[in-house]
Amino acid sequence: MIVMKFGGSSVASAENIKNVARIIQEKTEPKTVVVSALGGVTDDLLTILESSIQDIPYEYIERVKLRHIEVASQLGCSNKALFDTINEVFEKVCSICVGVHALGETTERITALMMSFGEQLSSKIIFDYFNVLGLAFNYFPSQEKIIANGTYQLATLDKEQSYSNIQSFISLENNFIAPGFIGCNHKGEIVTLGRGGSDYTSAIIAAAVQAERLEIWSDVDGMLSANPKIVKSATQINKLTYEEAFELSYFGAKVLYPPTIKPLVDCQIPLVLKNTFSPDAPGTFINNQKEEQGDYIKGVSALNGIGLLNISGTGMAHRKGLARRVFEGLESAQVNAIMITQCCSEQSICIGIKEEELSQAKLALNQMFNAEIQSGLLNEIQMDDQYSIIAIIGDRMINKIGLSGKVFSVLGENGINIKAIAQGASERNISLVVHKDVEDKAVNVLHEAFFSTNTKKVHLYIAGKGNVGGEFLQLLDRQKQYLLDSFNLELIPVLVCDSKKYIHKVAEPVQDIEQVLQKEGKAYTGFEAIVERIKSDNLRNAIFIDNTASEYVSSFYESILRAGASIVTCNKIACSGPYDQYKLLVDLAKEQVLQFKYETCVGAALPVIKSIQDLVLSGDKIHAVKAVLSGSLNYIFNAYDGSKPFAEVVNDAKILGFTEPNPLIDLSGTDAIRKILILARESGLELEFDQVENNSFLPEACLNASNADQLLELLLANEAHFKQLYDTAKGEGKRLKVVASFEGGNATFGLEAVDREHPFYHLNGKDNIFLIHSDRYKAQPLIIKGAGAGAEITASGVFSDLMLIVNK
Repeated sequence: MIVMKFGGSSVASAENIKNVARIIQEKTEPKTVVVSALGGVTDDLLTILESSIQDIPYEYIERVKLRHIEVASQLGCSNKALFDTINEVFEKVCSICVGVHALGETTERITALMMSFGEQLSSKIIFDYFNVLGLAFNYFPSQEKIIANGTYQLATLDKEQSYSNIQSFISLENNFIAPGFIGCNHKGEIVTLGRGGSDYTSAIIAAAVQAERLEIWSDVDGMLSANPKIVKSATQINKLTYEEAFELSYFGAKVLYPPTIKPLVDCQIPLVLKNTFSPDAPGTFINNQKEEQGDYIKGVSALNGIGLLNISGTGMAHRKGLARRVFEGLESAQVNAIMITQCCSEQSICIGIKEEELSQAKLALNQMFNAEIQSGLLNEIQMDDQYSIIAIIGDRMINKIGLSGKVFSVLGENGINIKAIAQGASERNISLVVHKDVEDKAVNVLHEAFFSTNTKKVHLYIAGKGNVGGEFLQLLDRQKQYLLDSFNLELIPVLVCDSKKYIHKVAEPVQDIEQVLQKEGKAYTGFEAIVERIKSDNLRNAIFIDNTASEYVSSFYESILRAGASIVTCNKIACSGPYDQYKLLVDLAKEQVLQFKYETCVGAALPVIKSIQDLVLSGDKIHAVKAVLSGSLNYIFNAYDGSKPFAEVVNDAKILGFTEPNPLIDLSGTDAIRKILILARESGLELEFDQVENNSFLPEACLNASNADQLLELLLANEAHFKQLYDTAKGEGKRLKVVASFEGGNATFGLEAVDREHPFYHLNGKDNIFLIHSDRYKAQPLIIKGAGAGAEITASGVFSDLMLIVNK
């Protein structure tokens, strides 16, 4: 014999019930079919009961009754006794509601009775329908034969009596249909086996008759690696052990009611989870056979509504019997401990329980330890709520080195704090307590980390759509499909903003963002709105991309890091501002286990900062750096030969995107000083901006220009100054280069004339060059040379930094 259970969604309508009949008719073995109430009816009955305290909802009652009559009629049922039963049941419903209304309250016994009507009616309707089809089925009255005592709504099975009743009633050669979820106590009163109890009923019957297997049919293809409502890429699990299935179901996998497992384990009966609406799908097979190969982790689940109790104090150490008293206190308050952790110093015990039981548990423990609290041996019992338990589950996790480290690492990289940790000696379950606000995020990052066949999603918040920003967005579009195909990596632009508007949940393609921002962008007055959006989205693998040159935007970097997003920037201001601010951001990123990347702040796409960081990391000491590190100024002085005004050459560079929007930032030395300052700091110097000596080559009037247009006018007016600089250098056989350097704790910026033997002499176009002198590079410096300006080059450097973070 096999036992088949069909859930509420499987029997929610006449059409669904017909589908159930087709599935059953394909089975050749004798079978017992256990059914739930029609989908949603149990909730309807509870709502009716609770509403009756205030007012009896006769229309609601009539609506639920008519639903049962309509389903029976649509199935072709014409047995008068069936319709009489339906009417009798709803007469009882009305009588119960009248009594509840008169008393102004309900009881557990009445609630259990009311909830039982759903299964009683669905099983009678389906039984009658099977007779219409000519199927030979007998009716098994679970409400009489399954005996359970204790509470009315979560009764404890009397195994011996129930098994005896089942075995004497159900013959292995015949077919039976039975209502799930319900039983009776020794007084003959209706009890229920807990929400999801129809699964339990089917397992009880399967164990009693020693069934060949139990099949549980629902509306999903078996058990999944995570809740598909949280993790869109959740995959079906083909095979589980009983223990794995129990852990997953206990921690939130709704497809299986946890108590179902025990009767099956006792009798070694296989369980198959199947989809009523996709019967050919393989489903999930569950037995006692562990897999020797396959995934170490089978699934990631979450249990929410968790509160924490913390019993602590220096007087706890070596105090025998204290843990026993903790559990006695919880037992006296009828509170179940879901998770327990204790530090080895014995100075604290943390217990996870249901949130609704927190207050009564705290009261009971305060009473239990009143004397110790009063004497100062223990602290007042602390409680905290709004937590979730995240469980990582799999039999093959045992002795897997590095697995726990990976769990903690991926959570840390996404700014998820772990409140408590528990792991049993079986190593089948690692349980982590996190705040409920990050539950979905935690489940997603863990699922993504351990189920590598799924696409990894990285969520981008992008500021700036100008020269660099526009190129970056185009690059993002160009690389999108390649990254997806080659690396299972999806870069998702969640938000793009300029200084006035932003778009959230950006539609593709992002290169058209200018027009989209104008038409659909949402106005904002302060960048706080963007930071709040990052916080409220709370997405895993979040990275903020700053393609602006805005001091205002960079002032929010600290808030962005604290919101859990890494940062990639080509904006030099944050790293070249006050040293304490720079150090704060670097340290904060490490503290938050996030990334802060700013390679493009110095050499566009050239690996200058990374090279210096690698040298320092490997124990080398940087003594000096001398560089032509402004690609824009190098272009300008390479292009200027006196044949056309210096002002025109500067304007050409501006149009080509080689300078900042206001070229004065480049010409005054501000940009180059910021760059050499960043390199000095990366080399270990605590240097401030105003400590860099600026030997400006601009006339005083030009330095005071208020905007780009005025600057160009003043440059034109001072053409003779620039012509003289050029002619003097040319006359000496030299070329003009704008050089920034630091050595011995001092940094300088200025215009130098270099001869043919100097490495800077042949630096053409907008290229940069860096000479790095260190302990290892004494006789000959380490030279890094290449294009150092241009929107496309800079955007590629930003993208490279982004990929460095993704790879980490």
